[in-house]
Amino acid sequence: MNIINNFFGFILNLIFEAIVILFPIGALGLTIIVFTLIVRVLMTPLQIKQQRSMRMTSKLQPELQAIQRKYANKKDQQSQMAQSQEMQALYKKYNINPMAGCLPLIIQLPLLYAVYAVLRQPSHYISKLQELYLAMAAKLTEMVPTWETIMNSVLTKIPMSSSAVYELEKIDNGGTLADKLSLFTTAQWEELISSVPQNVADSFIDLLEKKNNFEWFIFNLVDSPAHLVESGNYFAIIVPILAGLSTFIFTKITMANSKAMQAEAAAKNGNTVSNPTQDSAESMMKTMNMMMPIMMGFFSYTVSSGLALYWIAGNVISMIQQKFVNELVRKEEIEFERKIEEERKAREAELAAARKKKKKKKKPQNQVTEQNNVNIDKPKQNKETRPKKETKQDNVDKLEHEDVLKLEHEDVPKLEHEDVLKLDHEDVLKLEHEDVHKLEDKDES
Repeated sequence: MNIINNFFGFILNLIFEAIVILFPIGALGLTIIVFTLIVRVLMTPLQIKQQRSMRMTSKLQPELQAIQRKYANKKDQQSQMAQSQEMQALYKKYNINPMAGCLPLIIQLPLLYAVYAVLRQPSHYISKLQELYLAMAAKLTEMVPTWETIMNSVLTKIPMSSSAVYELEKIDNGGTLADKLSLFTTAQWEELISSVPQNVADSFIDLLEKKNNFEWFIFNLVDSPAHLVESGNYFAIIVPILAGLSTFIFTKITMANSKAMQAEAAAKNGNTVSNPTQDSAESMMKTMNMMMPIMMGFFSYTVSSGLALYWIAGNVISMIQQKFVNELVRKEEIEFERKIEEERKAREAELAAARKKKKKKKKPQNQVTEQNNVNIDKPKQNKETRPKKETKQDNVDKLEHEDVLKLEHEDVPKLEHEDVLKLDHEDVLKLEHEDVHKLEDKDES
């Protein structure tokens, strides 16, 4: 963690060195605002990744729900494994990591903790402030032999805040005199100056004025709003109010975006039924969104105003950042929706073609079955209904039209009546390709 702290401390010092050239008064406050902006920009890729994962996973809900319905009544281990494999394959197909939404948050937590650690004691990382406190500590120990007694007396009258004590406990041997002086509030400095001889107090004037110019931003950023209110500066109450209000607005915007995304997904899925689990989660989110502003307001009242300024600036910058991230992810979301829709239509076309092909294969079998049914239903002819054997005369009478046509343009000599009577069906067929001119049926009259 020290590596991360030193990294952010290095950035904080660079910003201060650049700003103090142009704005020596209020340099620390401006440094905190610019530092907050840089930190948020550095974390933007993580936020984009988080938003992208959440939105794309939401767009996959119809496919995921289809897989869940497929295995809804299958609770055996093999079916559950198959369901998990299908869902993982779906995520892989669209290059989505379901855990990607949590990863940026996990990464941000230690980073934010490091930022808080740096801003709780900025003089530990900003070299110009550190030089000032070292100079004042050296002057105090040099000019006041009883400085330890005076320090104890000051801290007895005006004890250090719990956060200041916590910071000193983290430093070896409880911290140096310069470390303790860097955590002094305005009231403690006034008590200390009034406790030392006048010549020592006069020697501190220039150093204190320079320090106050650096740390001033409406009021001293080392002081907590609680200490400022206790000392009569009631205007400092605006700090926790702004911290709580900005947190409320930011969480409200975030929740509205989340609701809009869920409503859009539900409308596209055709799911208008209330989900008890989702309703419970929304109720919990509402409670958290109400509690978070109150908690941030309370913390901002008790910690240094510099840290509270970071939270306020962070919320304002995050609102702007959220709009930018939403616009960027929205463009990707539209393209992702188009891809899913195209693949869905392709699957539907494949299924329709497969059903049509299957139907065509089944049709001949149905026709055969119907023919078999007709044959089965047809009554068998018994001996009484069986037709009698045809005679030669019957064969002549039943000459088909085609047989007669075959006789056209053929030279046939006149046949006697007795010969015609002897003709049967087989004899007529034998006349093909023979020279027959005409067939006279004398018996016709």
